Amino acid sequence: MAKKYKAVFFDADDTLYDYPHAERAALLACCGEFGIDVAPETFIAVYRRHNHDVWQEFERGETDQATLRVERFRRLASELELEGLPFDQVSAFYLEVLAGQAQLLPGALDLVRELAKKFPLALVTNGIAAVQNKRFAASPITPYFQAIVISEEAGVAKPDPRIFAPALEKIGVSPGEVLYVGDSVTSDMAAARNAGMDFCWLNPHGSPVPAGHFPSFIIHSIADFPPL
Repeated sequence: MAKKYKAVFFDADDTLYDYPHAERAALLACCGEFGIDVAPETFIAVYRRHNHDVWQEFERGETDQATLRVERFRRLASELELEGLPFDQVSAFYLEVLAGQAQLLPGALDLVRELAKKFPLALVTNGIAAVQNKRFAASPITPYFQAIVISEEAGVAKPDPRIFAPALEKIGVSPGEVLYVGDSVTSDMAAARNAGMDFCWLNPHGSPVPAGHFPSFIIHSIADFPPL
């Protein structure tokens, strides 16, 4: 890899950060704060389904982040018949708790620490700035990145390749000199393809490669990355 790439860019959640852990903690806190009388596992599963759907709509340009924040809880409340649930308040509380969750996936910190000795690194994420900035500020991994790009601040979101522009400019590399590491097919893999950037797919479930995509590398965990 050292002979070909001049920089390595990473996605954040589900690539370096343990987002399911963070999300679960915030959702359970919501149940307690608002007295939501639903089995926790049911509440979490329904939220995750609607959250996934709304983020997909966001990636397709069909909604914005302000709507996304509340819409996922509106759909959840409708399905679970949670009448009177204050969507705005639940959303604000959820984001506040989520912002305090900075758990990393096993091996992520060691990988980034070692990789930073050889390559400039960037973190490029689709996320809500107020949440991601607080999480990153609390994380020991952040100082190893020369550039951090959050979609809400950049004004564009993956799979739009323009999201990489601030990191490319700051580090001084072209897309063809970068390896991007991420887990999502619809945002990370598509963004790398759209940018003309090589992609390393973190694919823990062994899913088949989608038609029209050609990742340069496929790994099952971050621990598989160093041999590259």
